Amino acid sequence: MNRARARPGAPCRRHALAALCLGLGASMCVLPAWSREASCAERASAPAIVDFVAAAARELPAVVRIFAIGVDGWGDPYDTAPFGSSSGERLDEMPTPPWQQSDERSSASGFVIRQDGYILTSAHAVAGAQELTVSWSDGRRLPAQIIGFDRRTDVALLKVAATRLPEALIATDRWLCPGEWVAALGSPMGFDHSLAAGVVSANPRYLPRGSGVALIQTDVALNRGSSGGPLFNARGEVVGMNSMIYSNSGEYVGLSFSLPIDEAMRVVAELLSSGHVTRGQLAAGVQSVTPELAQAFGLDQVAGALVTRVDAGADAPAGGLRSGDLILSVGGGASAMSFPEIAQRVAMARPGTALVLTVWRSRAVVRLTVPVSAAAIDLPKRRVVHEAEPEERLGLRLVERKPDPLHTRLLPGLYVQSTTGSSRRAGIEFGDAIVGVNQTAVASLAEFDAALRAAGTATTVALLIRRGPAMSFVPVTRAAARPSAGG
Repeated sequence: MNRARARPGAPCRRHALAALCLGLGASMCVLPAWSREASCAERASAPAIVDFVAAAARELPAVVRIFAIGVDGWGDPYDTAPFGSSSGERLDEMPTPPWQQSDERSSASGFVIRQDGYILTSAHAVAGAQELTVSWSDGRRLPAQIIGFDRRTDVALLKVAATRLPEALIATDRWLCPGEWVAALGSPMGFDHSLAAGVVSANPRYLPRGSGVALIQTDVALNRGSSGGPLFNARGEVVGMNSMIYSNSGEYVGLSFSLPIDEAMRVVAELLSSGHVTRGQLAAGVQSVTPELAQAFGLDQVAGALVTRVDAGADAPAGGLRSGDLILSVGGGASAMSFPEIAQRVAMARPGTALVLTVWRSRAVVRLTVPVSAAAIDLPKRRVVHEAEPEERLGLRLVERKPDPLHTRLLPGLYVQSTTGSSRRAGIEFGDAIVGVNQTAVASLAEFDAALRAAGTATTVALLIRRGPAMSFVPVTRAAARPSAGG
């Protein structure tokens, strides 16, 4: 994997960059590597025993599990860039075991960031959901709605109707060095409030062909359902939001990524103020520069963003950019920038303004003034109320199996042929055997119907399910008029 790197600049550039950081804020600036390494070396101390017991106890009350129904997940949340569309390498989100896969149901993690009911989670886990439910470690369950989300950073903000909720402790000193211990809380594979610990592998980390979003790379074991949970330090302070793994197989291989909490909270502030995040983009597609490409274009350093196409008919013209141009810097500076720096500067530009680009063309430097257009805005789907529809047998289509000497491996009884509505949301699947309704044993359609009538108008019915050798009660909540999760 080739990654754009900028050649170390002169001292005057470092001073200018430091001033830029003070003006724009740390979350908008990429510090030189020498500065990070020096700071981390200064922070190094004698090895100490790291104990996450107190830290986990501090964060546990604020960590939630999120159940989503009808999710329009988009797969790779980082397969976008502020230059129009770009194709990235495969970045698998958390793998789902076969027994938890469903087109309509998914589970994620999250954490409370404000006592009045605001919850942070991953956008790819909830975008498009028609129904959202949030559960706490004490058993409370509340419906939630999406206030807003942002695909580029994979952040979603949810709201529940509650007050005086335990909230996560957000770190004020958010600097993380490679080797620092961190831990994650979440519900991987459906195992609620599981703790996984590891160390920071790299910070910041920019993914190949990514969108310029700085991530925290760790070796903390994350799996499906971990998305949206907090990453915290040994003091129990949240330093990031767990988002994804990097894998060609879909399985955890030691490469996990979390969004820095300051970037997540910056997105939250925009979602609270306007319901969406506004970013700039250029009417061009780009890719990062490899050593081989730099040599081919006559460039003596590996830096910049290589233009692969210019979009015709864009809202803002490309300002003279051509395919094959190599954007060296944004803002008219003479020093070359890395691909992530350029991507970040473009994204932070306000639509309707213009950027001065330093471009390498035909082995010479030219400067272009390029208009900035608005990137697509992510908005929750319109709120829809579904009319209550009468359900027969809780949405179950059942078939009776009689004793058959030719099929001795299949026990007689009542089996699920298909599911809809309430039973599908509860996780009942094809091939499950229905053994009981509440405390009544059933083995036929007549017995099932009689037991269901005996349950009356109870909102929830407990079905005893046999799946393979395992037996368990599954609560099924009857269908009712339900608002969607959109705002």
